[in-house]
Amino acid sequence: MRITSGDQELAADLVEPEGGVRRGGYSVLMVHGYGSSRQSYLRRATDVARRTGHTCLVFDLRGHGDSPGELLALTREDHLRDVTAAYDALAEAPGIERIGVCAASYGAYLTCLLVADRPVDRLLLRAPALYVDTDGPEPSRQHLSQLLDAAPALRALRGFDGHTMVLEGERDEVISQDAIQGYLGTARHVTHRVLAGATHSLTEESWNRAFIDEIVDWFS
Repeated sequence: MRITSGDQELAADLVEPEGGVRRGGYSVLMVHGYGSSRQSYLRRATDVARRTGHTCLVFDLRGHGDSPGELLALTREDHLRDVTAAYDALAEAPGIERIGVCAASYGAYLTCLLVADRPVDRLLLRAPALYVDTDGPEPSRQHLSQLLDAAPALRALRGFDGHTMVLEGERDEVISQDAIQGYLGTARHVTHRVLAGATHSLTEESWNRAFIDEIVDWFS
């Protein structure tokens, strides 16, 4: 399917359970990370739909995969617009009543911004990236109270009253512990889990299977 976001058309796939049966109108929006694409989530979405009975939507942020745009010319605001458009497209699908979001890295950051404007049932944030919008110290040199003022994703997450899982890779070489602790210290109702041995990109099949199991468990 195609999703309209501003003046662009995003590539997307709506993955429904076999027979189109939905349990309680639940659905899961999946948001990939920077430099990735929906292809990395299509198999995950298929497994989740089969094992939970939920509808899933995967899509390419503009500048990624099959969506148009020059990546280096795009902004976080452009990509937040894409995530919001994907959420709205899923919300308009027949029978959908509640939406959970599973997102990774940069996508997890964008998803936290989304919850300030759209109703989300629960979140799964894998290896969430953290950006601060100031010229001040890096996150590792800031206390949580300072991060809340400087990081819009944490400010938005602080107002989210649903359940949040922060899922980190044990050997993640991209996301710092300071970022993980920032999210853990901000979410109101938080669960923290670790993918044993996993690096940021989940290049081992066993890590990917473990991630799928976590998604199924969390949204079941």
